[in-house]
Amino acid sequence: MRNRFTAFVIALLLLPPLALTLAGQEWQPPAPLEGSAWLPAFFATGIVILFGALLDMLTFRRTGHSLWRAQRSYLLWCAVAGAILGMLLAWLNLFADSWATPSASASASLLFAMLCATTLLPAVLITRLWLSGLLKLVTRRLALPALPAEAAAKSLLLAAFIGLMVGPIHIEHLGWLFWLSPLLLLVALQLLWNESTVFDGLQQGDWSRLLLGALSGILVCGIALATYRAGGGNIYLAAETWQLLYGFALFGLLCLQIGDIVAEHWRGKPRGEVFKRKPFPISVVTKKDQ
Repeated sequence: MRNRFTAFVIALLLLPPLALTLAGQEWQPPAPLEGSAWLPAFFATGIVILFGALLDMLTFRRTGHSLWRAQRSYLLWCAVAGAILGMLLAWLNLFADSWATPSASASASLLFAMLCATTLLPAVLITRLWLSGLLKLVTRRLALPALPAEAAAKSLLLAAFIGLMVGPIHIEHLGWLFWLSPLLLLVALQLLWNESTVFDGLQQGDWSRLLLGALSGILVCGIALATYRAGGGNIYLAAETWQLLYGFALFGLLCLQIGDIVAEHWRGKPRGEVFKRKPFPISVVTKKDQ
């Protein structure tokens, strides 16, 4: 788990500035906007917490299962992972200029994103669980053929590498691939380690997790953005509505994938570790040896 997440963080931190260096381009820090940001951000964060708590309570009443009651430590670690994810996405935005906030510096914008994303990832997980009980999607339809894990991982790594290396240079044409690259990279690392991905159900025709994850990202991020603006926050979005929904959906899937990685710590030990095999051959003690 740590090796994969470390490789993921290092790749996102190093590849975009390396791309600009190889292309001979200089990095230009985005100009901050005028207006308030921190107070509206705290307001939006509080609303997202209340929204997640409400859905968690409704899920508990309907199914008897609650992430906060049953898996509180897991949810808190997901909040930590969400803060790191927010910082990484804000770092990528320094090379894409997809949004701008009233942050005085690049470091302030990273802290601003960490604050906002701390509650977003747990809220996405709770929302997905809540939606799974409301929306009974039809499964076992449109099953996709299973690809060899190693070949699929190499293809995804190549696509992520192109997105992170070429995207910052031609962001106007490859912006969609640039923002898709974090998810592709994380899924590729999961395949290389023989772990689960958000796309596993597609081989059996189960699209529910993929669709509900994207819908959860759109719902949670939409509420956070709306409450941030309602609280007087200023933000510039260099995207049309469909591009914004695309980004929110990708964020939801990325949250689910990171949630799976964090959950690996709580998995049971393999059967081979629980029941130790006796060494072979088994030694035989005779009376003469005693």
